[in-house]
Amino acid sequence: MSRFDYLEDTGKKKKKKGSKKTTPAPDGRRKTAADDKAEAVYVRKSTIRAVWREYRKDGGESMSELVEDLLLQWLRDRA
Repeated sequence: MSRFDYLEDTGKKKKKKGSKKTTPAPDGRRKTAADDKAEAVYVRKSTIRAVWREYRKDGGESMSELVEDLLLQWLRDRA
């Protein structure tokens, strides 16, 4: 038994050289290529926290719903 044999015999699978991660097949949640277009938006943490407090007081459930509602309203106003 060599000095570091105990490290190799841990029961874990060894990582194979050249193995690649496979990407799962699309599950149909995305409808078009246009849905993939997204842009990062930066907002101050203090602004997010203040909005979240007020939104929660009014019975809101999640910030993502609020953002979606605001963006949809903006699109309707432009039409």
